[in-house]
Amino acid sequence: MEARIRQLTQLLETAKVGETPPDNGVVEPGMLVTVEMFGDEETFLLGHREIKDDSGLEVFSEQSPLGRAINGKKVGDSASYETPAGKTVEVKILKAAPFTG
Repeated sequence: MEARIRQLTQLLETAKVGETPPDNGVVEPGMLVTVEMFGDEETFLLGHREIKDDSGLEVFSEQSPLGRAINGKKVGDSASYETPAGKTVEVKILKAAPFTG
């Protein structure tokens, strides 16, 4: 048991938290993204739901249909994705900046 505690302690002490993505306007996980969708602007965090804080921001996974459509795109680019209901949604990327929490 003591060996396992030491092992876990070492893992926690040497753990590296993910790095902040570069502020280059390219959408990637860890970015606060603003898009135009259905004629409205929507701002959300792209990444795992575990990174959500108390800010009230919506979080979309990079594995979601929206996340896959915009991941790697630049500000000004447009993309589209298909909803589970089969509807195609057009999205324009307006802003993308690292989320600093």
